[in-house]
Amino acid sequence: MFARHFINSFDFAHQGRELHGLVPVAELLRLQDMLADSTGEISYAVRGWQGNDGKPMLEVAMDGVCQLRCQRCLNGLAYPVKLVARLQLATQAELDAAAADEADEQDSILADDHLDVLALLEEELLLSLPFAPRHEVGACQPAVEELDRSDENPFAVLAGLKKK
Repeated sequence: MFARHFINSFDFAHQGRELHGLVPVAELLRLQDMLADSTGEISYAVRGWQGNDGKPMLEVAMDGVCQLRCQRCLNGLAYPVKLVARLQLATQAELDAAAADEADEQDSILADDHLDVLALLEEELLLSLPFAPRHEVGACQPAVEELDRSDENPFAVLAGLKKK
């Protein structure tokens, strides 16, 4: 089982700390409905620093492969995960002010003295995945070979029931 890490996000950023590791795809529970297979691991790094304006920042980087479910054929689709997210830590008041200011382009999250790193990783990964993952056109294979039989009439079974 994955050892969950909790950090004080402001402290983590101000001290310039880093956290690295591997998280099993099976531990990302909110992702499970999108997966064809939950095997594998995603490597991650969370780094804290202060931006040019002195504001605390977190950088979340992930690298690996997820086996998503293709929305055309429902078979597995190897989806490479390679993401880097830079997040500004903010208080609730700062987040409220940023929501009113549409020009703010910096992604911000609520600073937390007990930030769940696994939840942060899971959230950033979910935000980076395609809404409806699909193989390239023509690359899909039938999910069940029985559905590919064109010699059988699918209504023959119903006709047989009608005669009973």
